[in-house]
Amino acid sequence: MAFGQHQTFYLRLQWLYKGLKEIRENPCFFYDPDHFETLGVGKNMAQSIKHWLQATKVAVPNSKRTALNTTKLGEIILKHDPYLQKPFTIALLHNELVRDEKLATTWYWFFNIFEERVFDKELALTVLTRWVNSNQTKAVSANSLKRDIDCLFALYVPKEYVNATPEDVIKSPFEDLQLLSKTVQQYYLKKPLNIENIEDVLFIMLVQYCSEKEVSEISLEELVNGEKLWGRVFNLSRSEIVEMLENIQQSYPVIFTRTNRLDIVRLLEKQPRSYLQWIERFYSKEEVFQ
Repeated sequence: MAFGQHQTFYLRLQWLYKGLKEIRENPCFFYDPDHFETLGVGKNMAQSIKHWLQATKVAVPNSKRTALNTTKLGEIILKHDPYLQKPFTIALLHNELVRDEKLATTWYWFFNIFEERVFDKELALTVLTRWVNSNQTKAVSANSLKRDIDCLFALYVPKEYVNATPEDVIKSPFEDLQLLSKTVQQYYLKKPLNIENIEDVLFIMLVQYCSEKEVSEISLEELVNGEKLWGRVFNLSRSEIVEMLENIQQSYPVIFTRTNRLDIVRLLEKQPRSYLQWIERFYSKEEVFQ
């Protein structure tokens, strides 16, 4: 488990591109003592950029932790959507972020474990603290957990940019997913993902999950309530997932079988492509029709 790695800074829109551009030219960039000056930010903010590169799985350190290398996912995004203009890309990055219990523990907990739909920050912090104390032997400071909750909310809750100049806008890419919104007073609401090409994202998640688990089928119940799957990661209800499955099986090698006892989703490819190959295919398809 890891907490506070973001140095209190939530991910900004251009950070991944800036970081990927530098490490592509020099994998040791973030280990250069003057790297923060090249980025034009302070030392803590530079460390935050390094963290977000790893937490979103677009970069990974080498075994000796002396260099940071671009991952295949990072290369794909750098090639096809470096400025994160497509909701599809942002949804992929969100999926990578919230499925990593070790590097982004609070994010993993919030989307995979925390079941409340309407809540305030105090309740979220209380439940997180209880969960950490039950699952971690090493003590974690209350301030670290509070900073994580504050950063998570800043990352996802859309901000007001009325009359703001471009210099004033410090937007997070994840705001565009609208997975978390502020309601009346100090309460917040988890909202289902609603973007163009949502079926593409969900299919890629399915391929990724089945590959990791070395299975070719999964139950509807798992998709709804399982960690790292559609219902949890994207706040989707059972009825929304069923509707998505009906659409997905029209376009992808998937069959959704409904029975009295068990509803099953099965991948049909005899020689399965990796989820990264499917991501490449999506971008290539998009570019053909532009």
